[in-house]
Amino acid sequence: MRGALAAGSARVSEMVASLPSPLQNRFHQAKALYRFLSNPRVEAEALLDRVYQESATALEGEEVLVLLDLSPVVKPYARALEGIARVGKDRRPGYELLTALGLDPAGRLALGYAHLVAYGERGFASLPKEVEGAIEAARERLGGVGRRLVYVADRGFDDRKVFGQVLALGEEFVVRVYRDRKLGEGGSLAKVASSLALPCGEEVELRVGGRYQRVRLHFGWREVEGRRLHLVVCRVPALGQRGEWWLLTSLPVRGREEAAQVVEAYRRRWEVERFFRLLKTGLGLETFQVRGLARIRKVVAVLLGLAVFLWEVERLGDPFKGFLLQLGGKLGLPSERDGPYLLLRGLVRLLNYEVTQELLKQAKGGRGRSFG
Repeated sequence: MRGALAAGSARVSEMVASLPSPLQNRFHQAKALYRFLSNPRVEAEALLDRVYQESATALEGEEVLVLLDLSPVVKPYARALEGIARVGKDRRPGYELLTALGLDPAGRLALGYAHLVAYGERGFASLPKEVEGAIEAARERLGGVGRRLVYVADRGFDDRKVFGQVLALGEEFVVRVYRDRKLGEGGSLAKVASSLALPCGEEVELRVGGRYQRVRLHFGWREVEGRRLHLVVCRVPALGQRGEWWLLTSLPVRGREEAAQVVEAYRRRWEVERFFRLLKTGLGLETFQVRGLARIRKVVAVLLGLAVFLWEVERLGDPFKGFLLQLGGKLGLPSERDGPYLLLRGLVRLLNYEVTQELLKQAKGGRGRSFG
């Protein structure tokens, strides 16, 4: 963890640069990280297994949302990295991180699946095969007796094979679908949605314009696919063009309350965006400086574990969070926000303290300089 913080992110490096020079000199744990990454006996999947186990154990409740996501990890200036390909809307060089995150009613987050997809990797089969593996693995790790899983995903997972696989596993899904989708009976989903009234309204919290705020949304629903599925259309005026969601679901929708639950499941999927901002902007997922796909995947595994840990610290808001915020430089001003940046800076300082204590113990036990 120390090495990842030291070497993985330009932002964290900036924090370290602000520390007294003796601590900067001692903060060379990155070298240990690179030795660790070069160790063939340690595999990325073994690191992830521990994160899977520890985080899944904390989940509670009879229903858990499984948030499927495919996020680009861009390396715009890289040309020779193993398995690199063009990814994302901008088709820039990089990889894609396929994840399945479990989210329980209390907001606890668990990692059910994670894999860095390298389209240029030798032996790569196809993205649908990767998604199939993610769905199965997430069910095995996050499911259980008496627990219902609801897979929630954006339009990138609008695929009848995905729907069929989830239903075959005995679970449910809520997927935002494309507007040009055709119904099983040959009709047009766009025609159904355009004729659908949105009689219900509700206020929720969403990220709009860079900050979270209360916004009004309107929704309605209708049976489709011969009454096997339901279409819930939701409109959020505050989001402009992004604010119309067509949600196809296998969940029963017999009235306003159940339709609202479908909308809420998709709204909570937006929480995964906070997780990836923490992973990318806070921990520098896209700024690692290592070569070789096996090493890159180890870095991703370490950062995922750290992101899950920080998510839980932020969610709990217990004294430890306050301690990290103080270490990070929180001033206590009314306008100050308790974002992940302060948590990360506090964690860096805490780890530096631990490193210093170790060095002092070594110095006292040896023949070196005494620190009194």
